[in-house]
Amino acid sequence: MSHVFDSFPRGLMASGNVLFAAAAYFADWSHTHVFNPRWPPHAKFHNGQSMSFGALSALTSLYLLGRRNANAEAAKDSLFVAALVGSLTTIAGLSAIFYPGTAWMDPEYDTGALIGPQGYVFMIQLFVNWTCYNLENARLNKLDKFKK
Repeated sequence: MSHVFDSFPRGLMASGNVLFAAAAYFADWSHTHVFNPRWPPHAKFHNGQSMSFGALSALTSLYLLGRRNANAEAAKDSLFVAALVGSLTTIAGLSAIFYPGTAWMDPEYDTGALIGPQGYVFMIQLFVNWTCYNLENARLNKLDKFKK
C-alpha cells in the first residue's frame, strides 16, 4: 500500500476514514450503546452491525487508496470508489434519523438539539472526504496531462 500517503489529500482521506471508523467504534463501545442496560439484545445486534460495517468500509477505502492501478483512469476510479465507500457509514448515519421512532440520542442523554453531535461529525467527515477526493482527482488529472 505504498500509494496511500503519496499526496496530502489521499493521506488525509485515508486517515480520516480510519480515524472516523475507530472513533465511531469506541464511541459505541460505551455505556450509551453496547453496555446500555436499557437496550434490548436486538438493538445491540444492529449496533454491532453498524460498528463492523464502519470498520469494513474504512478498510476497503484504505485498500482502494493504496492499491496499484494499471493506468490513470483506473487510479481515478479507485479514488472515487474509495471516497464513496468511505462515505457510506456517514450517509447511513445521517439518513437514520428519517426512520420512524428514531432520535439522535436516548432520552436520558437528549439535550433537545435539532441535530445530535454525531450529525455534525458525519457532515464534517463527508466534507473532508469529498474535499480530499476533489483535490486528489485534480492532482491526478494534472499528472495525467503532464505524462501525455
